[in-house]
Amino acid sequence: MKRKLPKISITISPEVLDDLDFVAGRLSISRSALIGSMLPEGLHALRELAELLPLNPTPEDVVRLRGESELVVRSRIESLKGMADDLFSGQ
Repeated sequence: MKRKLPKISITISPEVLDDLDFVAGRLSISRSALIGSMLPEGLHALRELAELLPLNPTPEDVVRLRGESELVVRSRIESLKGMADDLFSGQ
């Protein structure tokens, strides 16, 4: 049985919509499928970063890139590099 997914409404700039339509069209998938496939991993990485911040961060807390936050950011960058290599390897 298919699980019914919640629906949301968002507001985006015309430029983002144009990019979304272009990529979704080139991949022959819906906007929803494209967003649904891209958002989870990136959003989870941002959540991990946000969880490292104090509840009431100072500007210095937010700007620092060290300790656990550095590891999360560097790991995410490496993951994105790997994805780019896969996308453009021509295989």
